[in-house]
This record gives sequence, C-alpha cells and structure tokens, in this order.
Amino acid sequence: MLLHGDYYDCFDLLETLMRHPVCPGSLVAEVKEIFHYQLAYRVDTTSNPTIVPAATEQEGDALVGAIHDLEGAGLGGAAEHLRHAGERIREQDWAGSVRASIDAIESVAKQVTPDSADTLGKALAALERQQDLHGALKSGLSSLYGYASDEPGVRHALLEDESKVTRDEAIFMIGACAAFCSYLWRKFGSQNAPSRKKAH
Repeated sequence: MLLHGDYYDCFDLLETLMRHPVCPGSLVAEVKEIFHYQLAYRVDTTSNPTIVPAATEQEGDALVGAIHDLEGAGLGGAAEHLRHAGERIREQDWAGSVRASIDAIESVAKQVTPDSADTLGKALAALERQQDLHGALKSGLSSLYGYASDEPGVRHALLEDESKVTRDEAIFMIGACAAFCSYLWRKFGSQNAPSRKKAH
C-alpha cells in the first residue's frame, strides 16, 4: 500500500523495480550501496530485494545478517516474518511490525525444540529443560512475547484505546527479535536440524 506524500512511496517504487525480472543486477547493487552508506535502511537481497529499517549501521547489518542466516539454515518462514516486520515499519504499521517480529521468534523456537512444541511458551520451556537455555534468556524472550500479547493492537484487536506502539518500539523489536532468532538457531538449531519441520 502506498503512503501518498511520503518517502515510503519511493521505497515502494524502488522495491517494485528491483524485484522486476528484467531489472539489472547492477542497479540493485547500486541502490544497496546507496542505502548502506546514506540512509537508515538496508536492502536485503537474500531473496526478493527488500528494504528493511535500521536505526544505526550496526542494527541494519545485524538485521540483514539474521535474515541471510535464517534463509541459509532453511528457516525461510522466520526470515519472511522479519522482512514483513520491516515492510510494516515502512507502512507505519508499528503494531503489525511488532507482531511479525514476534512471529519470527516463535517460528524459530518451535523449529529447534526436540519435541516440536506447538507454542512459544512450550518451546522455551523445553529448551530451558532439555537444551541448556539460561533462565534469564528464557525470561527475556518470554517478556518480549508478553509485551506483544499485552499491548493493544499487536496480537489482539483494538477495542477502545489505540495502540501505544510507536516507531521506536517497532525498530527495537525487529532488532531484538532478529538477534534472538540468530541466537536460537546458532545454539540449538544444528542439534535438531535433521528432524526439524517446515517453518511457518
């Protein structure tokens, strides 16, 4: 959806051009370089070129790196959730971005649990019990999920109050969730890779 009068229009157009079958790779590379050095966004080219947010250069590199690692590990579902979170930020859908970021963690956590847990809570409990996930890290992951579950408009429909989620929370959550996704896969994924099921 284009946001008229915003630079988001330009981002949408650039993505459309970069994803076109006849778009030259040199154009994508040039756009990627410009974004890397001059804008608070990065161009992820792991799959379809996608413009993702980055408050700092380090955050941008970490997010693109996490998406690349997840794709390489066969966790395309989690990578797609992170891309979707970035797209929601561009569309100023802060709550939707937080939801997609949390979905990425849930996807990875359910993939790396030995007993194929069907919820994030069960997956974290299994990792803490069987796979040496430190209690404080489990608590941190659970708190991120708790925030998303409690904040109106994120995982539940708004009733009377508008969501208080802002761009700042959305940027923080996409970075934090990307980092947690990478951590979970690096620490636990290789142990269960042969039996993992398809990510959602």
